[in-house]
Amino acid sequence: MTVASLAQELGLWEEICENIHCFSGRKSRRLIDRLATLPIQRSRATRRLGSYVTRNGRPFCIRLQFAQEPENLKQTLLHEIAHACDHFSTRFAIRFRRAHGPSWQAWAKALGTSVKSCGRSEALDQLHRQRLKLVAVCQNCGAEFHRVRRLNQGRKYVHPSCGGPLRLL
Repeated sequence: MTVASLAQELGLWEEICENIHCFSGRKSRRLIDRLATLPIQRSRATRRLGSYVTRNGRPFCIRLQFAQEPENLKQTLLHEIAHACDHFSTRFAIRFRRAHGPSWQAWAKALGTSVKSCGRSEALDQLHRQRLKLVAVCQNCGAEFHRVRRLNQGRKYVHPSCGGPLRLL
């Protein structure tokens, strides 16, 4: 799946192309061509709606969590496309850019999405709660610790509140 195919499926592709053309002018055709072929991968993360991934300074993919609500998915896709457009339109010699800085914010506004840096999804929150497992119990006070991932077995853990040792399960 690519950005173009998912955006067409969601009914956003024409609007995205038009907004990019209005914002970047004569450079828009090249930018749209690069954006169209950028792969989209499913994310297993339950605390992140999406992410724009680069490897060695080159665009790699956009990861999206498809378990979120349909309107949220559209906004998340536009958010990540704004990251890609910011990356494509910035000179590669510039090594450090703020991820949600002024350049990205301009792209987000041009694409018609919010300039918030993080969003929430009730569906993902519920999925996260379902994945939580009991991983440790305090031997002093009996407090239980739930996480998605297990704790490392080779370490000693201490309950931050009472100082008691944790028994890993």
